[in-house]
Amino acid sequence: MLNKRTLYTFYDLLSTHSTLTRIEDLFECEEVSQDPFYESTLNGDRRSLADNYVSSLELSDSGDLRKMLNVIEMFFLENEDNEFIQEDSRWKQLLKLLERDGFTLVNGKLQSVNTGYILKEIEQITSEFNIEHVQKDWERALDQAETDPEDAITATRAMLESTSKWVLDDIKEEYDKKENLSQLYRRVAKQLNLSPDQHGEEIFKQILGSINGVVIGLGSLRNEYGDSHGKGKVYYKPSERHAKFAINLSGTVCMYLLETYFANKKVVPKVSN
Repeated sequence: MLNKRTLYTFYDLLSTHSTLTRIEDLFECEEVSQDPFYESTLNGDRRSLADNYVSSLELSDSGDLRKMLNVIEMFFLENEDNEFIQEDSRWKQLLKLLERDGFTLVNGKLQSVNTGYILKEIEQITSEFNIEHVQKDWERALDQAETDPEDAITATRAMLESTSKWVLDDIKEEYDKKENLSQLYRRVAKQLNLSPDQHGEEIFKQILGSINGVVIGLGSLRNEYGDSHGKGKVYYKPSERHAKFAINLSGTVCMYLLETYFANKKVVPKVSN
């Protein structure tokens, strides 16, 4: 999956360093056609043309994603000796954004690095549906994991709360703002049919009960090791590994809740153009 920011940076480079004819060639050579029913809202003929081609792709599909990566690869290959383009700050920015999306350029080929799967998915879904608080909490957790594990752990708890509140707000389910994480999660789980007592099969009861246990555990971890409470005489400072553990757990739970919610609404998250 490619983040919207990655695509827009690519559009910007095309708008400055390509012609309309060349943009057509880049996409048409990969058998990507324009969408006759799509009207881009982007400024500039070149940006809107590229946007129109991309709108015909389903970037959650591996085949369509590969076509898009091939287009970007060809653009890189055609301009690898162009000093004027390489001095454009957006050139390096695009490479960094691609790495953030999980792809690195090796010998002219964009390859998946198979890391940050949850990271990419969370950034994609929060960006597409404007789930601002969840996105900010997630970014804060990632940014602080190495330098301030305590704050990162606190941020993972905040992200779970933000996710739960966003779902409840979106379905117009009232809740008390003083409710703790466990109480909020139970409300969301009930609405999404994820409560153990809503299922008769023992395996489902066990799995869903385990998720509830993870949520409770993350709340306790934050209370014990986060930076939102005072510390006693004996205190064990969390390390980066503790922060990463909390980030991975909370990220997985948040994605499960959001994807379950959108599946129930029959909305499929994809790149918004």
